[in-house]
Amino acid sequence: MAEYNAKTKRSAQWFETASKHLPGGVTGNVKFYPPYPVYLKKAKGSHVWDLDGNEYIDYMLCFGPLILGHAHPRVVEAVRKQVEQDGTHIFGAPHELEAKMAERLKGIFPFADSVRFTNSGLEATMHSLRVAKGFRKKTKVAKFEGAYHGCYDEVLCSLAPAESAAGPRASPKTVPGSYGTSETTVENVLVLPYNDIENSVRIMRAHKDELAAVIMEPVQRGFVVPDIEFLRVVRETTRELGIPLIFDEVMSGFRMEVFGGACTQYRVEPDMICLGKIIGGGFPSGAFLGKRDIMDMVNPVTRAKDQRVFHGGTFNGHPTVLSAGWATLDVLQEPKTYPYLNRISDKLRDGFNDLFSRMGFEARAIGPGSTFNLVFSKGKIGDYRDAARADAKLRQKLDYGMLARGLHFHPDKPFYTCTEHSDNDVARTLSVADEVLKKMKQ
Repeated sequence: MAEYNAKTKRSAQWFETASKHLPGGVTGNVKFYPPYPVYLKKAKGSHVWDLDGNEYIDYMLCFGPLILGHAHPRVVEAVRKQVEQDGTHIFGAPHELEAKMAERLKGIFPFADSVRFTNSGLEATMHSLRVAKGFRKKTKVAKFEGAYHGCYDEVLCSLAPAESAAGPRASPKTVPGSYGTSETTVENVLVLPYNDIENSVRIMRAHKDELAAVIMEPVQRGFVVPDIEFLRVVRETTRELGIPLIFDEVMSGFRMEVFGGACTQYRVEPDMICLGKIIGGGFPSGAFLGKRDIMDMVNPVTRAKDQRVFHGGTFNGHPTVLSAGWATLDVLQEPKTYPYLNRISDKLRDGFNDLFSRMGFEARAIGPGSTFNLVFSKGKIGDYRDAARADAKLRQKLDYGMLARGLHFHPDKPFYTCTEHSDNDVARTLSVADEVLKKMKQ
C-alpha cells in the first residue's frame, strides 16, 4: 500500500478534489477502492496512463467491454463514418441499423426470435424480468446466490451476503443487497444454490406456481464456471415447469473460448438472453433477446396497451453505439481473432498458476476464455460461498503490489484480456507478479 501511495500522488490529490463534488470521489461505487482509485488520463491499445504519468498494462478494460482494446482503429472508423453518414449522433426515430443488428444477433443466438435494445446490461436484465412477469402473470423471480445482474434492488438481493445471514447452503435465504430495499422486494425474490442440481431443482419445483422466471449467469461473476450437467438440468426443469429461463450473458457474452456466449459453448439454450458490454464496442449498450411468444409482450402492434409490458428508452438502439458494436463483432468473427485471444489469455492464466505453484501459494487463476480471477484458496470454487472464503488479505497485497508496478485492474475483481495484449505484455505482467509474490513470501 505504501508503494501504491508513493506512485499515485496526483490520483490521491484528485480524489480529494473529486470527493467535494462526487460521493466517494466516483460516479459508481464499483469504481472506488481504498484508499482511492487510480484516475486515468489516456489510453492506447492495451495500455493506459494515469494522472501521475504512470503507464500500465490494462486488465480492467472498462470491466470487460473493450475486448479489442482501447480505441481500436476499426471501431473508431466505424463511429466516424456512422456520424458522417447520418449527419447526427442520434435520431430518436427508428433507423435501419437497429433491425440489421437485431438480425445479426439472432444469427449468433438462433434460439431467439426477437430483439430489443437497451442502454446497458442492467437495463437488459431489468426489462427481461419485467417481460417474463407479464408473460407469466406472476411477480416472484428466482436468481442464484452470488450472481450479479445489475444494481437494482430486486437482483441485488443475495449478491454478496454474509454467510451468517445467508442461511443454509442448500436453501439460501434472500438477503437485501442494498440499504433501503423494501420487504416486498425481498419477498418476491427466491434464491437458488449455484452448481447444486438437487437443491436447485427441489426449490424450483416447490415454488413452480409462483415464479415468473429464473435468471442466471451461466458463468457466475465471469469466472465461477458451471457444471455443464447443472446447466442442462436447470434448462430441462424450467422447461418442464413452464418457467422462462433467462441467461444473463452481459459478462460471458463473447468472452468464452468461442464466438457467441456460454450458451454457445455449453450448448444450452435459454428462453431469453441478456447482452451488454461488448455489443456496444465500448459505448453504453445492451439487448434482450428471446422466444417470440415472450418477446411479443412488448409488441405495440399485436397487444393492446393494457395488456402490454412497457419497454422504453430514449437512447435504445443508438446508431453510433450500434456501429461500434457492429465493427467489434466484425473483428471478433475473423478466423484469427479467437485463437489469438485464447492463446494470450491461457498464457497469462497459466503463468499465474505456475507462479502460485512454484512459490507455494494456495491460489489459482480461474475462469474461462478471456476472463479470469485470482483466488487465494485451496478448495474448489464452485459457487459464491467458496469464492467468499478465499484469503482477501493475500489478494489485497498482491493487487496493490501489482498496481504499484504498472498493472491496471480493479483490486479483488477479475482480469480481462483483449486482442491488443501482446506476448510482451504477458511477460511483463508475470515478471511483476513474480516480484510481488517473492516480496510477499519475505
